[in-house]
Amino acid sequence: MIRALFLLHRYLGIAVGALMAMWCISGVIMMYVAYPSLDEGTRLRHLEPIEWSTCCKISNEALGDAEGLGDSDPISELRIESLAGRPVIYFRTRQQARLIDLSSGSLIDRVSPEQAAAVAQAYAKDSRSSAFRLLETIDYDQWTLSGFRADRPLYRFSLGDERKTEVYVSSVSGRAIQVTTAHERLSNWIGAIPHWLYFAELRHRTALWSEVVIATSLLGCFLAITGLYIGVRQLLRRPEGRWSPYHGFNRWHHVAGLVFGVLALTWVLSGLLSMNPWGLLEGAGGEQERSLLRGEPGTSGADIKAALRAFAAAHPSDLVSIEASPLNGQMFFVASTAAGNRRRLNAVALRAPLSPVDVADVARVLSGGGAPLAPWLMRQEDAYYFSHHKDRAPLPVYRMILADGSATRYYIDAVSGALVAKFDRGARAYRWWHQGLHRMDFAAGLRGRPQWDVLMLLLLSGVTLLCVTGTYLGYRRLLRKDGAPNRAGND
Repeated sequence: MIRALFLLHRYLGIAVGALMAMWCISGVIMMYVAYPSLDEGTRLRHLEPIEWSTCCKISNEALGDAEGLGDSDPISELRIESLAGRPVIYFRTRQQARLIDLSSGSLIDRVSPEQAAAVAQAYAKDSRSSAFRLLETIDYDQWTLSGFRADRPLYRFSLGDERKTEVYVSSVSGRAIQVTTAHERLSNWIGAIPHWLYFAELRHRTALWSEVVIATSLLGCFLAITGLYIGVRQLLRRPEGRWSPYHGFNRWHHVAGLVFGVLALTWVLSGLLSMNPWGLLEGAGGEQERSLLRGEPGTSGADIKAALRAFAAAHPSDLVSIEASPLNGQMFFVASTAAGNRRRLNAVALRAPLSPVDVADVARVLSGGGAPLAPWLMRQEDAYYFSHHKDRAPLPVYRMILADGSATRYYIDAVSGALVAKFDRGARAYRWWHQGLHRMDFAAGLRGRPQWDVLMLLLLSGVTLLCVTGTYLGYRRLLRKDGAPNRAGND
């Protein structure tokens, strides 16, 4: 049985060891170059101010007065912005999305290439190149695989600048949804894409991709466990006065396994848990609470038209985006400037900051009928709500922890009162078992740089040594079986 275990570990190492080494090396790249994404702050900076002088018309054909009411298909998202110099309103329900030109009041069936080009060109303001062009219209590619289902098809533009920037614009909403540069694209081909097995044709088949990642992670876990057992067993059988019974590369692999084997298992296991296999760390999510916080009745077409008339009359000059954020059955909006400043407005376009009464109502809804707790305004990050380098967690937020035995945590936007994040028992476990173990992200002090870089580079180097030496030894043994001579060291 012991010999069978040795053989299993050897040949599994040949199959999976190189993959684990690649996970380590690509992880180093990911420390410095993230997968491309267009954050909301950058998007807002490239929007034109809303032109109220030509706003705001909506024909009954485009939006009926009674539309949006009821539980069958309520409006879930509503946003007013500028598209190619014209004010537009975009709203989405479960079943459809609609874009309306507020200058003419008519529906925009599909954003034209010319309108999309105007959106993309805003990202080329600092470029002197005249090589701006539309590359293609696509459903998806390597950089638009997930999260954009409602925005497809997409226009892909090249800015023609030195960074070889490409901008993706939705033909449905007219919004820019992705921006990439040549440096990001190249770095991700040796970073996030191999690390997550995020190849387009595989990732687009979500169920298959998930099964592949789970299967390879399970194999990696089994390889690490068998290696740890063998390594400790051989350590106990070593000759007196020696660290290892092996020589050459075998000794390097044995010692690296003793020192970094548990860490290798930790990283593969936490990577497996990132897929939440079999619902092990599945949280309930917060969609039900968000629906309860919005309240009844829903927003109707007549409500939207009345609010638009109020905004047109007030014509605030500095706003680039206005998003509906209903609370407790009342219509409110969060208005944003290009600088990212946000303020809450009511249905008649007047400032309506979140009041203590609003916060108490939020607490009552989230308490689920129990004794409501007073949410606390949190101005600093805590163990569950925090920024990790480029992933920003906006502050301040209200924090509320239920005293119901589950200790569910809610984080509430201090501007709108909307639920930002929910951490129930499953989500809290995911935070520690995946984020904590995979990124060594246990405390704010560990997240800070450069100490995080030093720690991660040291640990990644050790696990990479373990995986590379194991893979090399396995392939060397295969070559020797085929008759090739071995001069690299003793087995």
